[in-house]
Amino acid sequence: MMSRLHTRLLPLAAAAALCSGSAFALDFNGYLRSGGGSNSEDGGQVCFALPGTPGLTGTKYRLGNECDTYAELGFTQELFESKKDGVKFIYHGMLSYSINNNDNSDSYASLVDDGDIAARQNYIEVKNLPMMNGAAVWVGKRYYQRQDIHINDFYYWDTSGTGFGVEGYKIGDSGLNLSYALFRNTMGQDTAATRHDFRVGGIGLGAYGDLTLGLQYNTADTSVDANDNNGWGFTVQHFKGGVLGGFNKAALQYSKGTVAQFDYGYPATDEVANSDGAKKWRFVEILNWQTTPKFGGMATFIYQKSDTPKNDWIGFNGTWMSAGVRPVYAINDYFRIVAELGHDRIKPNDDASYQKTINLTKFTIAPTLAVGPSFWARPELRLFYTYAKWNEAARDIYAGAIAGGKFGTATHGSTIGFQVEAWW
Repeated sequence: MMSRLHTRLLPLAAAAALCSGSAFALDFNGYLRSGGGSNSEDGGQVCFALPGTPGLTGTKYRLGNECDTYAELGFTQELFESKKDGVKFIYHGMLSYSINNNDNSDSYASLVDDGDIAARQNYIEVKNLPMMNGAAVWVGKRYYQRQDIHINDFYYWDTSGTGFGVEGYKIGDSGLNLSYALFRNTMGQDTAATRHDFRVGGIGLGAYGDLTLGLQYNTADTSVDANDNNGWGFTVQHFKGGVLGGFNKAALQYSKGTVAQFDYGYPATDEVANSDGAKKWRFVEILNWQTTPKFGGMATFIYQKSDTPKNDWIGFNGTWMSAGVRPVYAINDYFRIVAELGHDRIKPNDDASYQKTINLTKFTIAPTLAVGPSFWARPELRLFYTYAKWNEAARDIYAGAIAGGKFGTATHGSTIGFQVEAWW
């Protein structure tokens, strides 16, 4: 599928280069993962995630634990550059493709229940405007300053969407920069939400790194109940580079109303989910290290407490704790051993109808071919073995929720398979 799409795009890239010169050449970037395998109960690969963690399928430690083929194909085209003052107009576009690995069809027409093709980004930005102090002005649909944990693919700070903004306005020589974005979401004919994102970055702490402060504020215009779509939240994030050859990042977040829900960028219209009394606070810690050219890795810790009085679902009314580590040891420049251990636990709040703590632990070992010895070197071609264990409460709370119910009444299972991951 990707090779066919790439072939179709080559004439477009060539035409762009011929018509406008090398300065206007089309830039192609992207991400992909794909693989497959089998499980210990016979049948195709399954994945292990704890019910109630954020996301449609649950946040999970992802090495040897992703059951889809997914690609993001991005294109950047410089549309205009002023020879007088260097002002540039730049187009950014991105399409994504997703399908369950257990489906052998790669036809877009068949993607009804288990696949998708989507426009993820489609915007234009203007850079180097003389009156903007280094800031870019943009309009359209985009990923916006997203912050994630790579080893479990958890985007803990993500207000992406369709809108406009001013990004990176410099305050003199202080190192500070200001960004503002407004996003607009229409949710049916009766409800729409406006989301405001304010950020202050580059708050220098000398040898102790730097801070970024963020404030999100959601308002709604609706014929139902505007209060159920309002919300606000703040984030304080600390970053320090050069820690053990990598970096350390920590974030503290508090939010209420629609900002307090898992779907951070796109608040739903459900009164139960978006109760005005909903609130959440979260702490995230990420350590990436590369202590020697051969030994690197990432570790993370998450503590999140959610309270939505009108919703008894454990994910909205409980404390989620997660800890994981992925060490990487390179045997040589192209072959390495990668392992990953992750644990998730959710304890219900005292007023929740379900009062049992649920947990899941997952371990993967993966001999891997890569283009270099560092933790971030990609592509990676992996063989993997994954083992997971969960408690009886996790098995019982949602029938069939763990690994699609493949393991029945058991509280453990395993998979073996292969996977490729790349970005460029």
